[in-house]
Amino acid sequence: MDGTGSARGRRAALLLAAVALVVWSAMHLSALGASWSQAWQLIAHLGWRWPLFLGVVWLLGLVVHTSVLTASLPGLSHRRALTLNLSGSAVSNVLPLGGVAGTVLNLGMVRGWGHTGLEFARFVVVSKAWDLVAKLVMPLVAVSVLLLANAGPVGHGLLWMVCAAASAAAGALVVAALLGRAAPLLRLVGLAERVWTRVRRRGKEDQAPGWTAATAALLEGTDRLVRRRWAELSWGMAGYWLLQGALLWFCLRAIHVELPLPVVLAGLVAERLLTLAAITPGGAGLVEAGTIAVFIALGTDPTAALAGVLLYRAFVFVAEIPVGGLATALWLLGRRFASVS
Repeated sequence: MDGTGSARGRRAALLLAAVALVVWSAMHLSALGASWSQAWQLIAHLGWRWPLFLGVVWLLGLVVHTSVLTASLPGLSHRRALTLNLSGSAVSNVLPLGGVAGTVLNLGMVRGWGHTGLEFARFVVVSKAWDLVAKLVMPLVAVSVLLLANAGPVGHGLLWMVCAAASAAAGALVVAALLGRAAPLLRLVGLAERVWTRVRRRGKEDQAPGWTAATAALLEGTDRLVRRRWAELSWGMAGYWLLQGALLWFCLRAIHVELPLPVVLAGLVAERLLTLAAITPGGAGLVEAGTIAVFIALGTDPTAALAGVLLYRAFVFVAEIPVGGLATALWLLGRRFASVS
């Protein structure tokens, strides 16, 4: 089997394993006492006011997030940034490992607006890296808040803190690399590259995958952009997280569940962190199962956790597909009119 076929086989096996894990998690939820029928009833009986209000909070979060995108690509308007976000999410949420397809679509949009391929590459690196940093640093915040509020599982505080601190340290390395101090990160990437090469060779003379060189190339020129735009990047990401947290809290309130804010924060951080495992489209199934598990571990009623997470994901995952599809269609229509005129 050639390299391409082998890679496809690994991706297919990974996807099947993820689906199997999701199925097992759904069955295990019932064993824990979660009722799928009751959860759906809680959502179905919301009326029209709650979905409308929740939709406004969701859209407001996306609008605030455009500040991260406009800071990552100078000259990009907030309207176009929102179009990029929605269209890219629509594609990645319907295809397994669809982030690449969404990026390709965004590249076509950006080039049509007069930006160069190099500017787009820097945009992707900075915006994605800033999102990654938030997802790596926030677990330390969530664990610290849980421990201070005595809301975490008894006997696991030290383990949670060590894992969260390691995650935050990784986030700090990414920030340092974006600011032009990439040596520590490149050393770690080089170490991972050497380990991977030795494992893969098994007596063969295969070439190294070139991760270190690729990482250095991706970081080229990002320091100047980040040093100029770090404030916009930071407040835009902070505002986005705040509104995502508000959306999750309101989703729980909509189904008459009141949880301590530290628990809601922990659920939000778990959901955001798990989206990095986008093996299934948008991490569907894996993200929900992991977030529900965190809520249950922190003492939330299983059915309430199931209903609240499903309602929240209906906005941050499901709603992005039709809305993003509409945004893409409008972009295509505008491009056609522009070419005709």
